[in-house]
Amino acid sequence: MISSEKRGNRRILIVLLVVSFLMMTVYSREGESGVIHRLQRLSMDAVSPLQRGVVRMLKPVKDGLRGITELGGAAGERDRLREENDRLREQLLEMERLRRKNEELKSIIAYAESKSDWELLAADVIGSNSDNWKDTRQISAGYLDGVEKYMAVLDERGNLVGRVTECTAHTSLVILITDKQCSFGAKLESNGETGLIKGDGGGSVLLELINQDAEVNRDDLVVTSGMGGTCPPGIAIGTVREISELRTDLSRGITIQPLASLTRLDRVMVVLSPPPTRAPVSSRE
Repeated sequence: MISSEKRGNRRILIVLLVVSFLMMTVYSREGESGVIHRLQRLSMDAVSPLQRGVVRMLKPVKDGLRGITELGGAAGERDRLREENDRLREQLLEMERLRRKNEELKSIIAYAESKSDWELLAADVIGSNSDNWKDTRQISAGYLDGVEKYMAVLDERGNLVGRVTECTAHTSLVILITDKQCSFGAKLESNGETGLIKGDGGGSVLLELINQDAEVNRDDLVVTSGMGGTCPPGIAIGTVREISELRTDLSRGITIQPLASLTRLDRVMVVLSPPPTRAPVSSRE
């Protein structure tokens, strides 16, 4: 029985091959108006609406796939642009840092030229300590560079910053003029009235004049007096910001705003010469 089924299938296959061969022969020989050509056109007309429907149905899927592909490309472009933006921002920050450093160096050179009889040493600020006990900065110069205890320290424009309190071979500790333990001989530039400045521990400086009846006005410039031999005279300290009424001890509270930007110090100058001739009053034993 299996053999007869195989013979039947074989006959069907032979018939189909013969029919296909005959149709191909007729198709190739007949003209455009032939029966087979007309049947082909009819089948195309019948199938084309179905094809158009399928295309319309699949179009959203195709568009969605294209959108996903484009979205992936947009995400990659976004990441690239973000990285480029970060790189440019870093370059701008570096350029700004170099610009500030260049301006500081120019100021240091200009001040050094104006004080040709002084010996100044430029140093970087490499550390800070601002708390309730001390307001200090660490600088990148020590006794091997010629720095000694009690030397005056200025900012890049020549404004008073503080004085050296400790030295190592390559670093030094500077106490700021705003520290309560720091004091300097000072005077009013306008009339020469002398006194003493002391830090208030809160970012400002207090001026105590010897002559309590001296004329003092807001924005008066206060400079070092040189008295006591701890600091050269004529170094700018700050300007008068506030003048209070007479206190119970018959003294006036005069608040000075430092000219040096003590919270943004990057480079300073140490006055190597003229050197201090004695320890400051607040530091003497």
